Amino acid sequence: MKLKDIRFLIFLFLFALPAFVFADNTGDKKDFYVEKGYSLNDKAQVSATLIKSPDRLHFYFENGWWNSRTEKQKEEIGSILESLGAEFNSKIYPTLTSTFGKESTPGVDNDSRITVLFYPTKSSVKGYVRNIDEYEKTINPYSNQREMVYINADLITGSFMKEILAHEFMHLITISQKEMRIGVPEEIWLNEAYSEYAVTLLGYNDKEDSYLKNRMETFIERPYDSLVSWSNAQYDYGVVNAFVHYLVDRYGIDVLVDSLKSDDIGIGGVADALSKNGAKESFSQIFTDWTIASYVNDCSLGANYCYKNKNLKDVHIIPFGNYLPFSGESTLYLGQTMSNYSANWQKFSGGKGDLRIKISNPSGADMAVPYIVKSVSGATSIGAIKLNGREGELVVSGMGKDVYSVIVIPSVRNGGVSGSEYFYSITANIVNGDVQPETDNNITLPFSVEKPLSQMNKEELLMVLIKLIIYLLGQGKLHI
Repeated sequence: MKLKDIRFLIFLFLFALPAFVFADNTGDKKDFYVEKGYSLNDKAQVSATLIKSPDRLHFYFENGWWNSRTEKQKEEIGSILESLGAEFNSKIYPTLTSTFGKESTPGVDNDSRITVLFYPTKSSVKGYVRNIDEYEKTINPYSNQREMVYINADLITGSFMKEILAHEFMHLITISQKEMRIGVPEEIWLNEAYSEYAVTLLGYNDKEDSYLKNRMETFIERPYDSLVSWSNAQYDYGVVNAFVHYLVDRYGIDVLVDSLKSDDIGIGGVADALSKNGAKESFSQIFTDWTIASYVNDCSLGANYCYKNKNLKDVHIIPFGNYLPFSGESTLYLGQTMSNYSANWQKFSGGKGDLRIKISNPSGADMAVPYIVKSVSGATSIGAIKLNGREGELVVSGMGKDVYSVIVIPSVRNGGVSGSEYFYSITANIVNGDVQPETDNNITLPFSVEKPLSQMNKEELLMVLIKLIIYLLGQGKLHI
């Protein structure tokens, strides 16, 4: 063989053939870049040891954390890793990849296994992924150059380990199917929606103290958080969970799958999927229906006004309470700001006469204002206040007689814009009310009292009020 032929073969071996990668072996020690803002000690890099490598996974633990465990604790963690690896291989991986598509495999490191790094993070951080790990170091020198997820080491013995791993693995699928395929990262809220719903798809939320239950508790606590503006707070996850479960309840899992495959992102991607699946409603209308469903959650009022997931049958938003005097004409004014794709639930009760509600929308944002009327008989009716220009009005007759309360749900649906704040105001008037002087003669109680109300002190009036509430509850006349 001639010298030039030998040189050609060497060149071919070094540059033309795929790079040969040495596989990770148990006991290997490596340095990994991590997100400094998530690290417990603000570290940007940690040293870790490979503890186990079941099929499809490498389990690494940060050295300091691992070495501080007792032998008994290490044995317990080893058993957990065996179980977690088996669960990933038999359920998490095949279910999610067959539904949404695969992660990048063998990926940038030419290794079909996914690296899972357990290390000390801040308590608010359960896990995360880094998009830059999918790229070679020549593109980003801080890349770990492998398909990789990061998990808070302190959670390894917790009750939600498989849920967290499934959530983070779904992020790798999203990166592969969206960012690597079309070259644009998915919007954060929808990226998180995919990963949050993956836990339900796997059946992990079908238990009493579930991952979903914890998320929905944060939703009930603060439902007015924006769906699309992401600050990485626990309340963001609450709203995203509520909405994505409602969306899939109504249109099926294909709406998520097809939005992931869409060349568009965020609301645009979901809109593409809705159209592909024959939906007649716009994303904005679905959002408005969801705001109603989150309060009434009653399929008898319409298929669009409830969560069909059995684990969400008890979800009911508690609205802000606005109380009007029971006699005389009165006016109540409130003004608030809202982020895009957020809603407020405002309840008006009390008063006697006609309730007039005026909505002002000075910004001219795309605002929807559905309302719900709850009668004394227990009946519920749903409608919408039409905004002519930047104002709208609703008049409800029979407050204090036939009507117990009126709930209005203003929401902003200003396209794909996030980060802006929009002001609106509500003016509520009791008109044609009882204008007689406020005396005890105007108040009829279903039970006797020892002395006139006007002569009672605060404690005595409070006891009368409590007694009245108990009476109304017993009669089925008090509705939340």
